[in-house]
Amino acid sequence: MKKKRLKKIRAIIYDIRNNKPYFLILHRILRWKGWEFLKETIEKGETPRQTLIRGVKEETGIKKFKIIKGLNIQEKWQADGINYVIADSFLVRADMNNKISLKQEIVEHNKYQWADKKTALRKLTWPKTRKLFKNINNKLFV
Repeated sequence: MKKKRLKKIRAIIYDIRNNKPYFLILHRILRWKGWEFLKETIEKGETPRQTLIRGVKEETGIKKFKIIKGLNIQEKWQADGINYVIADSFLVRADMNNKISLKQEIVEHNKYQWADKKTALRKLTWPKTRKLFKNINNKLFV
C-alpha cells in the first residue's frame, strides 16, 4: 500500500527591531506539542507561493506582509504513515505589532511568541528545523 504524501511550505516570519531580527514561532498542540514555524499544506492546484499567502492569513490572521524570498530549502519526514515534504521555505517580513489570531476551525496552535534567533533556536522542537534555521545567513534578515 502506497503511503499518503503531503506537500507543505514553511514560512519563517520575522520583523526587525533595533537592528535585530525577531521570529514568529507557534506552539503546536494538534498531533504533537512543541514550537515550530508556520507550515501550510499545499492544496490541489495551488502554487507554493499561493499556499504561503493563504497560510499566513489563515494561521496567524496577519493581512499585511511581504514575501522576501524563497529559500529553496526542502525537508522530508514520515509520521503516522504519511510522507511529508516541505516543498520550499520562505522568508516573510511582517510587523510585530500586527494582531496575531490563532483562531481557526481546527486549532493547531495555542500560543505564539516573537523570539530572537537564540531563543527561537532553543525553543524549536525538531532538530532538522533548528539546523535549517541555524544555517540561514543572518544577512538575509536585514
